[in-house]
Amino acid sequence: MKTVALFVATTLAAAGCVLAMPTAALATPPACGNASLVVSASQDDSGMGHGSFVLRFRNKTTHACTLFGYPGLDALNASGGVMKHARRTLNGYAGGTTHGLQTIRVAPGRYASASVEWHNFNFSTGGSCRFSHSVAATPPNTSHTVQLARSVSVCGLLVHPTVSGRSGSDR
Repeated sequence: MKTVALFVATTLAAAGCVLAMPTAALATPPACGNASLVVSASQDDSGMGHGSFVLRFRNKTTHACTLFGYPGLDALNASGGVMKHARRTLNGYAGGTTHGLQTIRVAPGRYASASVEWHNFNFSTGGSCRFSHSVAATPPNTSHTVQLARSVSVCGLLVHPTVSGRSGSDR
């Protein structure tokens, strides 16, 4: 849309036409701040030795904002200590993106999301894995960390980039 508007404006200006266009129509919304988002998670899902859930970020403000990149995600023990930092990957068994990192525009009341996944057992040894008491999630572009009551395995713990919508995947 921006490209079309710029092309039309450039073409009309080259033809000597005067065109008044509000700069807000071409501006990118600001990054979502620490107080802009409500962080939640879907129910856990599992299959084929994997577990997963979707982190959801709802814009609770009255203006659009943007998110870019990966959320932070840590598996926590019962006393709140970090057991494992999730490894950032573009996609995996449970979701993610095939489009690479993108700036996601989040309209008021709308969602962006990211998939989290792990192995339910150690794929290398066939043995068991330690599971967390909870997780700490931090939306991209923010330092606002929220503790969520989700138990995840520290084996193969992954987090995927933020995408539009509530599904955690754009594939």
